[in-house]
Amino acid sequence: MIDLSIIYVNFNTRELTLSSIASVYCYTTQYRFEIIVVDNASRDNSVSEIQQKFPEVRIIQNKKNIGFGRANNKGLEIAKGKYVLFLNTDTYLEEPAIDGLLYEMEKKEYQKVAVAGAKLTKPDGSYNISSGLLPSFQHFIKGSFYKVFFKPYFYENLPERTVPIDNKSYKVDYVSGADFLIRRKVLDKIGGFDPRFFLYNEESELTFRIYKYFPKMISMIFPQYKIVHISQGSSQTDKLGKKFKHRQIKSRAIYYSITRNKLSGLIYYITSVKRLYLN
Repeated sequence: MIDLSIIYVNFNTRELTLSSIASVYCYTTQYRFEIIVVDNASRDNSVSEIQQKFPEVRIIQNKKNIGFGRANNKGLEIAKGKYVLFLNTDTYLEEPAIDGLLYEMEKKEYQKVAVAGAKLTKPDGSYNISSGLLPSFQHFIKGSFYKVFFKPYFYENLPERTVPIDNKSYKVDYVSGADFLIRRKVLDKIGGFDPRFFLYNEESELTFRIYKYFPKMISMIFPQYKIVHISQGSSQTDKLGKKFKHRQIKSRAIYYSITRNKLSGLIYYITSVKRLYLN
């Protein structure tokens, strides 16, 4: 049996993907693993380059860009591992971080951990976002004029962010989708990413579903293991930046519609789009 299936979604990130795969092969030696690359109709010869340099990698070629979550789901359909690691193409290893995460997940004391992640760093070694709070409609209310319609206790004393810890493993709301290691038995129960998301918020909705079906399971960061996350953005201009922000708003609205109700999703979408384009 394969211990781990590593799934990448590639969209015109040839060099990043090649570098990440090479680092995985270099530093992951203690467990049996497979690598699956799902290509979203790239135009940069990604597929041919990967096939040439890493012929053992399994590749799925989509005829169009179907989005992050749906592409990962296609990889999941052929994955054979006991664990699945959804790994971003703009990450790379400088140490045996994946070996370390699997070692921790196999421990008896961590059998209730559904999802695990490493400490993500930027290339210069500084902290990168490794986890987050599940999106809360209360946080949205607190930051908008709608808070005047709610009593203060509804939005006061809300945690604002996940505080990273360096010297011990710690529980988080959700693990960053950049290095999302999950038990296959959990996915077999709840399914993969919700296909309604094109990009953003897929991992938080999946985590919300995990807690719904497995109330005693948790997510954890193991900061003793580090993975570099470049976080290479595509929005180089203000116009393109607004395009991506609009996509983020749409995904967050979908999240609220699924986890709360359709009215919450609609309120969030309308007010957030107004701020983005009219303020």
